[in-house]
Amino acid sequence: MAHYVLHGPDYIADPYPTYRAMAEDSPVWLQPETGHVYISRYADVKSVLLDAANFSNNRVQDRLSRVPDDIPVQCLASILHDRLVMTDGPRHRMLRVKMRDAFTAARVRTYAPMIQEVIGDHLDGIDWSEPVDFLKEIALPIPSKIILLVLGFPPADVTQLRQWTSDFYNWLASSPDSIEVRTKRAMDATEHMRDYVADQLRNPPADSEDSLLGHLLQDESAGVLTDDEVVANLIGIVNAAHETTTSLMANSMILLLQHPDQLRLMLSDPSLIPGAVAEVGRLESPSQVISRVAAHDLDLQGVSLRAGQLVAINLAQANRDPEVYPDPDRMDITRGGSPPLTFGLGEHFCAGTALARLETEELISMLLPRLPGARILNEPIDWRPTPAFRCPRELLIQFSAP
Repeated sequence: MAHYVLHGPDYIADPYPTYRAMAEDSPVWLQPETGHVYISRYADVKSVLLDAANFSNNRVQDRLSRVPDDIPVQCLASILHDRLVMTDGPRHRMLRVKMRDAFTAARVRTYAPMIQEVIGDHLDGIDWSEPVDFLKEIALPIPSKIILLVLGFPPADVTQLRQWTSDFYNWLASSPDSIEVRTKRAMDATEHMRDYVADQLRNPPADSEDSLLGHLLQDESAGVLTDDEVVANLIGIVNAAHETTTSLMANSMILLLQHPDQLRLMLSDPSLIPGAVAEVGRLESPSQVISRVAAHDLDLQGVSLRAGQLVAINLAQANRDPEVYPDPDRMDITRGGSPPLTFGLGEHFCAGTALARLETEELISMLLPRLPGARILNEPIDWRPTPAFRCPRELLIQFSAP
């Protein structure tokens, strides 16, 4: 049986050779240590994502099973149980309807002036004469400010919310710290976020009536949503907005500056910016591996799955499948064809996709005058040791004068 090492510095630096070998030799691979089944080919990934009857998104027990028995995790359990991304069927559709109005493509387009103002004001405060810590100074604070404005929360709370988010996601994915340490941090962060969101629900800002927060308050008052459902999904939205958009922004800078031919092409024709962002998502997907669980005993491409067994969906390799994308490791911002699976597919397609794309596109557009001659100062890139998420730990860039 083939064996693939999904940890260690070489894998974190460049997981794609491992993924390529997996797709070629073991497209449905059972990982002996965990019992998880990995799928890597575009067709298989697409099929599973669209098959909600056989593959469930309710991964609460899998997430909690990694925690030692002597650690009480009731707060994590309740937050996971009521999150949109952990539900299926009618309940999922009901929650999604309540959350999606703020994130439809049409609604997101109305945010464009606000997004441009936030990004412009933020960039005006950067000292461009010195190297810029792109994550700390740009890619982390900007999405945080924007999502809080969309939700109706005070932007002044961005720093604390970002720290809680980081602690939660380091538990949800993986990191070098022990599971005990990560669980304790995640529990503390969840309790703080729960109290924070509950306080915002009790004392909403005066101008939040037309925000998602205001709409959810109305649903809560009407008994359509429970307190836990509102709190859990507001937390989930803040978490996802930070992680996904921050990573997409940072990865965009990395790939554009590492591919000067594509950067020159984009600079000569800014209408290619959306295509550039899509290609970045294909090559360096913020979410590299997502998961489902078998809804019942079933067969997957000749591999027997038992009910509840986890299926690891390798978006990163599906987006580089040579059967779908010719010369798949090459960056091509004019690439067409099948849409990448960066943000998932089917009823669990990421609700915040349009917002993440628009924020990244607007940021790149405003940075265009500073990109000719810009260079990364800390290569090779030090990637976060979280295989499920792809984002640098640090990104120092010397931008050029406009």
